[in-house]
Amino acid sequence: MSGIGERVTIVHQIPGRVRLRISTLKEVPDAAGWLKQQILSFTGVSGVRIRPSAQSVVIQWDCARTSLADIVTAVNALDWQTANDVEFETEYCGGDNLLNLAGLALTQVLPQRWARLPAALLTAPTILEGAHTLSQGQLKVEVLDALALSLSMLRGDNRTAMLTQSLLTLGEYMEQETSRHSDALLADLMQPREHLVWVERGGESVEINSSELVTGDVMLLGPGDNIPADGTVLRGVAQVNQASMTGESVPVRREAGSWVYAGTQIQDGNVAISAEQVGESSSTAHIRRFIRDSLTQRSETQQVTQQMADRRVAITLGVGAAVFAMTRNWERLASVFLVDYSCALKLSTPIAFKSIMYRAAQSGLLLKGGRAIEKLADVDTVVFDKTGTLTHDEMQVTDVISFNDQLVHAKRLLAIAASVEEHSNHPLAHAVVAAAEHHELPHIAHGEVEYVIAHGLLCALEDHQMVIGSRHFLDCHYDIDFSPYEAEIRELETKGRHLLFIGFDNQLVGMIGLQDHLRDEASEVVAQLKASGIRQVVLLTGDRAEKACQLAERVGIDSYVANATPERKVEVVQALQAAGHRVLFVGDGINDAPVLTQADVGLAMNQSTELAQQAADAVLLQDNLHGVIAARELSLEAMKLVNSNIKLTEWINSAIMLAAALGWLSPGASAMLHNGTTLGVLLRSLAAKKGRGE
Repeated sequence: MSGIGERVTIVHQIPGRVRLRISTLKEVPDAAGWLKQQILSFTGVSGVRIRPSAQSVVIQWDCARTSLADIVTAVNALDWQTANDVEFETEYCGGDNLLNLAGLALTQVLPQRWARLPAALLTAPTILEGAHTLSQGQLKVEVLDALALSLSMLRGDNRTAMLTQSLLTLGEYMEQETSRHSDALLADLMQPREHLVWVERGGESVEINSSELVTGDVMLLGPGDNIPADGTVLRGVAQVNQASMTGESVPVRREAGSWVYAGTQIQDGNVAISAEQVGESSSTAHIRRFIRDSLTQRSETQQVTQQMADRRVAITLGVGAAVFAMTRNWERLASVFLVDYSCALKLSTPIAFKSIMYRAAQSGLLLKGGRAIEKLADVDTVVFDKTGTLTHDEMQVTDVISFNDQLVHAKRLLAIAASVEEHSNHPLAHAVVAAAEHHELPHIAHGEVEYVIAHGLLCALEDHQMVIGSRHFLDCHYDIDFSPYEAEIRELETKGRHLLFIGFDNQLVGMIGLQDHLRDEASEVVAQLKASGIRQVVLLTGDRAEKACQLAERVGIDSYVANATPERKVEVVQALQAAGHRVLFVGDGINDAPVLTQADVGLAMNQSTELAQQAADAVLLQDNLHGVIAARELSLEAMKLVNSNIKLTEWINSAIMLAAALGWLSPGASAMLHNGTTLGVLLRSLAAKKGRGE
């Protein structure tokens, strides 16, 4: 054993795992939940298990990202004065269950007087916990567990005591295993996404890790680079793909003076950006904190069943006291106390949730725990993001219009545009090329293509100077007159089209209209949601109102909010919740992470950003919206199963308790029937992963 610092001692270590003894836990045992949350936020840490009574902390980490020395230093540096009350329960591991099984086996083979020693040692923690709970003035399940064990031990029934202890420990272990995935998820979410970035320092360009950025650094970024910090463009021009942050389907031009977000990507061009919000001040760090707070919430159904189990303690104690007062029969009292509602009530719910999660995964849907399931069953409003959710990421050509058929007809105009646009990586260019390939149009020979960043393309074509791009590009740079065609342009804009214009020799010859590629199943899914009882469907998009209105009408959506920023999306969901609605939000992208966590349920698309998927309560594993319907149906089935398990547990255990009170059951029979009921309810929950009729 080696000591480090005043508060932290290394008990045992292997690569990637260490057991520490932290003396401060003895002074502030209620800070265990806070401590676990803090350690999970350390770079590279993937798992934490704490036992306050032993001052023990087991930490797992990625050796490639951090070291034991860094972890110990960080633990020593924690400010315990800031510790707050975060829910924490005693954590069990597989070794606890093996130890109890060994004790149970010993009580079966050893003489009673020798079997008493292992039974007393293994049941003591539960008995002491019940005594402590009672000393705090709380009448909870721990008290009943302690009484049942104590009565069995006093009567010398070591076998029953160890069987009860084994079931209690196994139950706690299984419940905690259900939530440990969320711990690992939380740890991953709070890790900064690091990569190399070039910066100007001391008049030179140097390459550093993004985690080493400081405010004022000048970042040098080019095509394909992710922007690691919020900041302002100092020089250069670039097209920035902000779909992950704003939902815009088309990259935007950013030049000197423009603000850019961390987590977005340079698509074309080279820029120098002043880092103004780095590390924990950046937009993505803010989102991670938002998610961390959200993911620490416990399933409401599990809380309710725990409270129900606690309330049954008073009933069991009351029945036991009445029976003993009337009969003075210790055997009847033992039989009553051994009827414990808590195992079935506490365990059947997480196991039912896990079974449904397994089925969902088999159907292409990831449900992250019981909270997602219970809330999905309760929603009455569905809010869809647009880009990447109701629509595919790519756009599609809808209109090709020639303003001079004698010079170039529409089909040839598309072929010419595709032949030139194939030299560009812009999403609109990809859509034009795809449309030409769909119609099997020939390639048109042309001269060398010049690409003007964030504007368009130009080249020589059959003795003409051809230019393709935005209206601003053709109007301001080539003085092309749009006035004769304003009516046609307005008509397409009213339909929500994104327009590409084509000019020959300073004359407008045509335009191509594009729109978001709507998912084939979008209208069907919206209709099915309404048929299932969803009261309203809302569209949120960063697009203009005209495009939002056009899409909502096509899909059958009730209302829409256009020009929606990440903050605005959260405000819309908050307003719906304030009006009493329970909201399911479906989206993707970094910009959706805050609203995914604000909504009662957040569901992310399979092509969404990593941060959005981790923020969500559910993730589609297949690239279609049918999983939204599956999520709804599975959640309703799960809650029906949970509620029926609760009723079965109450009715059957109440019948067993009545029989025990009447003296029809011995303590052994009472324990056997109670445990058999618990096992039956758990097996019923496990069977849910096969589905109906399987």
